[in-house]
Formats: sequence, C-alpha cells, structure tokens
Amino acid sequence: MGTKKKQGGDKGSPKISCASFFERFKALVIDVFMIYTPILYVMTYGILGSKEAFQANQWAIFACILLYGIIDSLFCCIGGQTPGMRAQELKLYAQTGQRPNFFLTLLRFFIWLLSLALLFGFVFPFLRKDRKTFHDLVCQTEVRS
Repeated sequence: MGTKKKQGGDKGSPKISCASFFERFKALVIDVFMIYTPILYVMTYGILGSKEAFQANQWAIFACILLYGIIDSLFCCIGGQTPGMRAQELKLYAQTGQRPNFFLTLLRFFIWLLSLALLFGFVFPFLRKDRKTFHDLVCQTEVRS
C-alpha cells in the first residue's frame, strides 16, 4: 500500500488518514465483482436470455448502471462504506464528518461516471496534494482509511 498522508491538529486529536488512489481502486474492483457483475449476469441471462440481446438493448445497460449506482449509494449512506471499501478498511464521510445522505452519494456516483467517461476522473487525484477525486471535491466528501 502507498504511504498515507496524515492530517490533524494537536497530539490529543485522532489522526485522519486519507485513502490512497490504490486503496480506492482495489475497493472499486471488489465492488465491481461483488455488486455489478451479478447485476450484469442476471440482466443478461436471467431477464434478456442472451449476450446478444443484452448488447442490443441500451436500456438494459443503462438499467444495470443505474441499479449499481443505487446499491452503491445505499451502502454508502447506510454504513458509510461499500463491501469493497470495508475490505480495504475505508469509509466515506461528508464534510460535516458524518455519513453522507442517499442523494449526495447518488450524485457522487453520477459525477464519478461523468468524470471517468471524460477521462479526467482517472488523473485528477494525481494532480492534487490531498489526493481528492473530482467527485469527492464536488460533493464535499472524503474517503478515509
């Protein structure tokens, strides 16, 4: 794992460690395999019946992405972490230090999709000293370890 940047004030306050890009990426891979892959499988073979039918149906692809976003947002607003984040011992916090609400986490997901589609979402954390991603900056959230 990469080095963790420590933040915090005096010696009595707990140190807050921002998650590295590599930790967040590993959590994303786990989430894709645990949440998104089963959604794709059920949609492709359980509902549509074949790979070709899935590839031809843009609404099914959109529905899978939307369902993944909703599930991801529910995990983040209820427990503050997805299964992948839990495996990497990461947690999502709002600017207030509390768990973010559902609509904020859903907005965060769609901004993540947009920034990834435009490719700047991948390089954004490397350009900032605090390693915040674009979607965390816009939604005023932070992934901490």
